[in-house]
Amino acid sequence: RAKSLFGVRGIPSLVIIDSLSGRIVVSPDESRREVHQACQYGEKAIERLFHSWLDKVPEESKSMLDILALSCAEADETAKTGGGNTKAETYLKRAIEKEATVSSPLSKDDIAARVKELFPQLVAQGLAPNEAAAEAIKQATLQQSDSKLDSGHMGGESKFITHYDPSVKTVMSVATTADNIYRMNSDDKDKVVAVLSTAQKYVANVQKDPTNPRFRNFRLSNKVFDKITSNAGSMELLKSLNFSVFHSDIDFVASIPLSVDLELLGKVLGKVLATHQHR
Repeated sequence: RAKSLFGVRGIPSLVIIDSLSGRIVVSPDESRREVHQACQYGEKAIERLFHSWLDKVPEESKSMLDILALSCAEADETAKTGGGNTKAETYLKRAIEKEATVSSPLSKDDIAARVKELFPQLVAQGLAPNEAAAEAIKQATLQQSDSKLDSGHMGGESKFITHYDPSVKTVMSVATTADNIYRMNSDDKDKVVAVLSTAQKYVANVQKDPTNPRFRNFRLSNKVFDKITSNAGSMELLKSLNFSVFHSDIDFVASIPLSVDLELLGKVLGKVLATHQHR
């Protein structure tokens, strides 16, 4: 089976695989030759070899990893500076904090180690590499957010969303705003495709861990989300997707509300994106 899937013809053999997409990044023949050459020139050559392999990872996987890394970095920065996102953080909290004990969340290094531990186990259970990677990330982040609280009184505020209109996410409304982006950017198909595919990747990340606020809130200034906001007409698209956009203490923030039907939103983006890709 290893021979048919990866071209392995003997042991030992090295195949470089992208864990998110399951695609082969470097074949056994190439990796064997490249490792042999790098080992002749020392540690720096080996380090350059690893970076060259990372450069060959599919762009789709790179984008998803960039989004995840930015989400974690932004949350860490907010925690360090104390600069919170007031609207996004008005969750219910304990009124008597000293009576509640919270277990320490996992660090980024702990999460990475946990993903590495879970991935081979999930593959051994029969999951495809890309499915195993997504599931490992989901389980690790759930552990990180699974803080235990003792019993206590609840305080704070909550609100019911009564104005939510699922029809806003129909193919017609999203297609209309996508067409506007096309016209407002000199009929540049590539810009529309970049905007829609980036939005689709954000939605896909939220689907993997829908209760994690890190994946639902994005600074408009981050380099990945800028692929959307740097194009004329993109803010109207965010509204048609039912994203909320508001000002925090340190930046403008886009957010995917809990009320959004993520499955429907993903399908709508997929249909509109396919239309513009074949335009």
